[in-house]
Amino acid sequence: MGRVLYHLLSCVLGSFRTEDTSPSSSLSPLDWWQNTLIYQVYPRSFKDSDGDGIGDLNGITEKLDYIQDLGVDTVWIQPFFKSPMDDMGYDVQDFKAVDPLFGTMEDFKRLLKGIKERGMKVILDFVVNHTSDQCEWFQLSEQGVEPYKDYYVWRDAKKFNDTHKTYPNNWSSMFHGTAWQWSEMRKQYYLHQFSVQQPDLNYRNPRVVKEMENVMRFWLDMGVDGFRLDAPKHMFESEHFLDEPDIKGTFGWPARIYTTRLPETFAQIRAWRALLDEYTAKDGQARILCTEDYEVPTMLKDYLGDAAHPGAQIPFYFLLVFSDRKTNATKLNQIIQDLVTVFPRSAWNWVTDNHDNWRVSSRFSREAVDAFNMLNLLLPGSASVYQGSELAMHDIPVRPDQRQDPLNGGPGRADSRDAHRAPMPWDSSRNAGFSKARKPWLPVHPSYWTSNVEIQENDPDSHLNTFKRIVALRKTPVVRLGDLKTYTPKDWVFMFTRSLKDETIVVLLNIGSETEDVCVKDVAPKLPDEMFVRVKSIGSLYDVGKKLRLGPGSHGSKCIEMRPQSGLVLSTSHGAAISFSLFMLLLTIVSTMIS
Repeated sequence: MGRVLYHLLSCVLGSFRTEDTSPSSSLSPLDWWQNTLIYQVYPRSFKDSDGDGIGDLNGITEKLDYIQDLGVDTVWIQPFFKSPMDDMGYDVQDFKAVDPLFGTMEDFKRLLKGIKERGMKVILDFVVNHTSDQCEWFQLSEQGVEPYKDYYVWRDAKKFNDTHKTYPNNWSSMFHGTAWQWSEMRKQYYLHQFSVQQPDLNYRNPRVVKEMENVMRFWLDMGVDGFRLDAPKHMFESEHFLDEPDIKGTFGWPARIYTTRLPETFAQIRAWRALLDEYTAKDGQARILCTEDYEVPTMLKDYLGDAAHPGAQIPFYFLLVFSDRKTNATKLNQIIQDLVTVFPRSAWNWVTDNHDNWRVSSRFSREAVDAFNMLNLLLPGSASVYQGSELAMHDIPVRPDQRQDPLNGGPGRADSRDAHRAPMPWDSSRNAGFSKARKPWLPVHPSYWTSNVEIQENDPDSHLNTFKRIVALRKTPVVRLGDLKTYTPKDWVFMFTRSLKDETIVVLLNIGSETEDVCVKDVAPKLPDEMFVRVKSIGSLYDVGKKLRLGPGSHGSKCIEMRPQSGLVLSTSHGAAISFSLFMLLLTIVSTMIS
């Protein structure tokens, strides 16, 4: 009982406030997805329930109370469908079956029920561009069996000379080399924009479109609330099959003008949105589409559709995932402004970590994670949090003999995607409490015995409890509904404000490597002379509840001192100061009870 009380009190600091105690939902016209907090679960690495060293569906169910306690609104579960695992589940063999590695369909139904009972939503990964070459559809297509013959993109070899033939064109795979693979059985090439084991579906065949609609209905009928579409920009290819020109697109990547982002792609997404809206019309509960595409907002906007023909609600915006130690305040401001000036506010969304890229703790430092959680969670719009970001979790060093990802996102990557998929550290026991196996599928981080969920839950100043305080603030009206203004008071200090009526919060982030003195009123003179510390990062000099001057003092005192990689949230409300005093008093009482 003592531990439970201790844990509950650690959240008081963020949730107690003196002003406007009416439910924020009564003030808000927003639909649930417009400011939803999405928690990205990588099943292999979340929790192993059966001792085989690999995370599974029952492991997620086991930890649903933990997810709910974070303040999560929506659980995003990455692929658990039947698969030979050549691309870690993104090569689907059967879209309507659970791979035995993760459990059974009954296990999924139990998980879904548990999520819904806790008032959360669930979205699933939907791999739309391709299947596994072990999928029954492909095997029948390769044999030329109707109606599957044209379920995939097949082409004859191109005559090179009188004695030799070659690939149909110069199209290249995202993973390596040519995008064409010869089938000796069919005597034709098939298209694979990813691995050889991932043949591209032919969306110009109405039967394929119908098949994928049926997959969506299968999971929607079961009760899921939407889908994250994997690699949708690759769904259609130009029918002329001409060679791609050698031109560069965004970020210097090949433009791939004949194999990505064709108009038919966005039309298909609008059709899927119409399908989801059929379900919304039945019960008034929105179902959502999220899309994956590493592009700039002017290009991502195509996924949104228009008022007459809406598309995806949340085209994930990934440019913050690429921010690193070279990213200064001006660049960070540009990344944010690029989205807010192009997207409608309903579609603003933020992502700082995911399963394919280095975590903030690696790109910046572990000390910076609180600051980036403030950025992710206190900007207006939806936010996606990758499991472990609430702990300032590290990427792991993976030896070549420990690698599990056979494709690793394709050649050209010197890093290993395995590094970003380390098992969750739950406690200080063997394998960090992730698995009772002799060793898990990937090693846990060697720091697990000093930093894990159990330890951080019992430390009121931990990354985890700081995360919960940020989430508690996220759910207040000023963050849900307030306006946004951004500033760059120093080269390496980024600042933004959220204001609603007479309440304002200021978020200060020092993303640089030196201590900075920040005079807030130099860039925002209309702010009050003094504000209260509402939330602080673990590296901050100032305690929650402390009153800070936003400009130089009358006796020449310096402005706010920001340690490197630290974050600070200030508020016009003094409620945080009261909550801090109450928290410390109750914490003392409970600590006495525990001892």
